[in-house]
Amino acid sequence: MWRMLNKSTPAHAWIIGLVFVGFASQSEADSFDYAPLNRVLGRVVNTQGGVDYEAVKTDTDLQAFVDQLAQISPDTHPALFSTPADSLAFWINAYNACVLTGVSKAYPVSSVTEIAPLFGFFKKYRFVVGGRRVTLDHIEHEIIRKQFADPRIHAAINCAAVSCPRLLNEAFTPGKLDDQLNLVMRDMIRNPMHVQINRETKVVSLSAIFDWFAPDFTSYVQAREAGETVLDYVSLFLSKDDTLYLQNHPDLQIVFLDYDWSLNSQ
Repeated sequence: MWRMLNKSTPAHAWIIGLVFVGFASQSEADSFDYAPLNRVLGRVVNTQGGVDYEAVKTDTDLQAFVDQLAQISPDTHPALFSTPADSLAFWINAYNACVLTGVSKAYPVSSVTEIAPLFGFFKKYRFVVGGRRVTLDHIEHEIIRKQFADPRIHAAINCAAVSCPRLLNEAFTPGKLDDQLNLVMRDMIRNPMHVQINRETKVVSLSAIFDWFAPDFTSYVQAREAGETVLDYVSLFLSKDDTLYLQNHPDLQIVFLDYDWSLNSQ
């Protein structure tokens, strides 16, 4: 069995409060359009996932997108979101757009931890989505994780931290969603910032994300009879050589990397 050492404290054990961040209302849209978000991500996010938050502050495409978010959601307009991919793409994009908006309003800051104490940015600040005021934690835990049960979302939603998997520089879209989720999870797991395999010491160092949300990963592989552990999930996205190494060394130790909450700015 894999042995887990040096577990980090969960990042989501925060005090609940209430601070509102509102967006101007606009007339009901005829259809949901990801093009504005796609344009802004293409402009302000580089290939490493670094964000130009100074540019985000004045980006009219981001404002156009959050104006849509304020009016439309799978709950208010179910006909626009007829498949799970439609809804999941919406909520991933909504989360990332809200983070960009919230950070840019507070910028310059060196970390989201400066915006509100005790990581309150995720629990306190509320954003208007489909006419409801919701927190980032509500979107992540009560909607995305609970309704879709797809661990790949942990590589898709971006918390604006250096240790978060890189922000994709394009919007997630229903038609490409499966490929995009595979891409970001594979990139995360093959990036030494998130997964390190030391064959000399027989230690595997993993992002704290695999600790905080371990049940998401283990439930996925167990339900598909693809294994039992977090490392079994990680193996699904590693190179063939690394996957074979893990399979042949069941006595590996697992440690979790410190999480760097510095802002993911360029």
